[in-house]
Amino acid sequence: MSNPTLAPGAAAPPAQVYTTFIRATPDRVWRAITESEFTLRYYYASSVESDFRTGSPYVYRIGDELAIVGTVLESDPPRRLVMSFHAVWDEDVAGDPPTRIAWEIEDAGGGVAKVTVVHDGFAAEDETFRQVAGGWSYILSGLKTLLETGRPMSAGA
Repeated sequence: MSNPTLAPGAAAPPAQVYTTFIRATPDRVWRAITESEFTLRYYYASSVESDFRTGSPYVYRIGDELAIVGTVLESDPPRRLVMSFHAVWDEDVAGDPPTRIAWEIEDAGGGVAKVTVVHDGFAAEDETFRQVAGGWSYILSGLKTLLETGRPMSAGA
């Protein structure tokens, strides 16, 4: 299937898409995404700060160091959260332009949520694209493990 927004023969901009199913309600998944009580245990030991309203800023910190900064672009708790994403954890990514991250949370029935992360808006396969490629699988696995067992996936989470 072709993308009608691209010129004929043009390559689609790179995107990363990850989906998992978690034995948890959408409300619990939303809390785990938006509250440091959870993110510290699965998201590279980072805290998150925001009210998660459309237009609000947000930051992730690892200890006292900024890791990610951005703006909430869409917020529809507990179904959808879209944010700009500017990685600043090292010099190699800090120079890249911001991208976009979308969390889609669906009730899959039976106490299970389907969670899809779409990271797009990359101008090219830049350093941010390369560095986050391995991170999303780890983050989603950690989120799933934490919500299903009550324990972090690993001590270094």
